[in-house]
Amino acid sequence: MVNALYMVDIVIVNWNSGGYLATCINSIFSFGNDKYINKLYIIDNNSSDQSLLSIPLHEKIFIIRNPGNNGFAKACNQGFRLCSATYTLLLNPDAQLLDDTLQHCLAFMQQHNQVDILGCALIDEEGKLTPSCARFPTALRYVYDATGLSRMLPSVFTPAILMTDWDHKKSRKVNQVMGAFMFMPTRIFESSGYFDERFFVYYEELDFSKRVADAGGCSFYNAEIKAIHSGGGTTNAVKAFRLFLNLQSRLQYAKKHFSSIGYFVVWFCTFIIEPVSRTALILMQGRFYGIKEIIRGYQLLIKSRSF
Repeated sequence: MVNALYMVDIVIVNWNSGGYLATCINSIFSFGNDKYINKLYIIDNNSSDQSLLSIPLHEKIFIIRNPGNNGFAKACNQGFRLCSATYTLLLNPDAQLLDDTLQHCLAFMQQHNQVDILGCALIDEEGKLTPSCARFPTALRYVYDATGLSRMLPSVFTPAILMTDWDHKKSRKVNQVMGAFMFMPTRIFESSGYFDERFFVYYEELDFSKRVADAGGCSFYNAEIKAIHSGGGTTNAVKAFRLFLNLQSRLQYAKKHFSSIGYFVVWFCTFIIEPVSRTALILMQGRFYGIKEIIRGYQLLIKSRSF
């Protein structure tokens, strides 16, 4: 039986999420989850669509409208600083809770106070289990990714981050759980700080989990708890921009956590090897329009001078 005093604050960062947001909110305030909610904070990064108009009026919902796109990490921190409940859940707008998701999260965390970050099994809209856990990357594993070895033989050449080499069917400690669903005791921000706002989007939760782990903390994936995650989300329609943001954050992470040699290896993979391997893959798949997206993504990266 879950103690009703253990309430949850939820933080959602919204940027042009369309109909996903309303569906997500409806799942939060379902019969099974509503009684555990303290407050829901929606941080909107100056969306240009109509996603906010579909939000129902509710005494527990608070919307913070940013005048510009502050980035994911900074918007998350805006929400985290407002949280006062025992637990905080970071949730993507393209995710949905099941009726028993919060109940099981609270029950597990009350029995396992050594866990700092809890993730759950994320299934797609067709009920298929999707990879959602990650490892802390190394320079060598970026070589595997850039050359395509991790795609061809993931069990031998381990992927740099996303654990596609593991079926996610058993519960276990992991380096990082996906930021689409991160359930944490709110006190974690007192000891570990907030997301590093130098990461505009991507790698901010990886960096946060690394800092938690370096301080002796634990991230845990519970395969028995489930939520829905559509994937792609708000950057799915801007693929060149998404590529740029991903590469930019990768280089920032390597610069922060790797040695000078390790950073150079990642830089070499990013600028020399990967453009060739990405283009070759697209040509093999017959998606010729994707070449333009690669070129545009790298143009944005070079123009940003953030490496």
